Amino acid sequence: MNESTLVEVFGSLGRLRALRALFAEPGRGFGQRELAAEAGLDPGSVARLLKRWTAAGLVTRRQQDGLPRYYASTDPALAPLVTLMQQDSALVRTLREALSGLAGVDVALIFGSVARGAAGAASDLDLLVLGRASELKLNAALKPVGRKLGRAVHATASTIDSFKNQLRGGESFALGVVQGPRVPLIGDLDAALLQATGL
Repeated sequence: MNESTLVEVFGSLGRLRALRALFAEPGRGFGQRELAAEAGLDPGSVARLLKRWTAAGLVTRRQQDGLPRYYASTDPALAPLVTLMQQDSALVRTLREALSGLAGVDVALIFGSVARGAAGAASDLDLLVLGRASELKLNAALKPVGRKLGRAVHATASTIDSFKNQLRGGESFALGVVQGPRVPLIGDLDAALLQATGL
């Protein structure tokens, strides 16, 4: 979905950016000024939004070191909003752009704490990349991306057939990725696995 469509849905670019910051990484808390800087809004506008969003149950307020910090609500009914904002986040766009320029990447996705919405600002980004790409080359290519995003990026690479065999063998890593939340970057994991198994 393009940004102009989302602006229409959410009412303004500033509101969209504030919601995107909160819901793209729901485990990350923001101070009022920090969220204002992220959204490109003045702190007074953000204070009013946060007051309304807290009352509506979109945001939770917690005291941390004597200061209020605001987090996306963990209400399961808001999970689609998390998914939407993750798909549209700068983090996803940056990773997608970096990976689309690399040869041998058929499927790529984020898994782990970021996909679960349990990551903090400095949490590592865990990626699964399926195809012919070398894990060593992938991680070397993603180092500058990690610096840009301000967090380490760790890619696990495998061929689709090898990953499928891990699933068949009941390996916990593969099962955890497939059964857990994930944020797609390139391709479709489920479709790739179905094609690989001939189902």
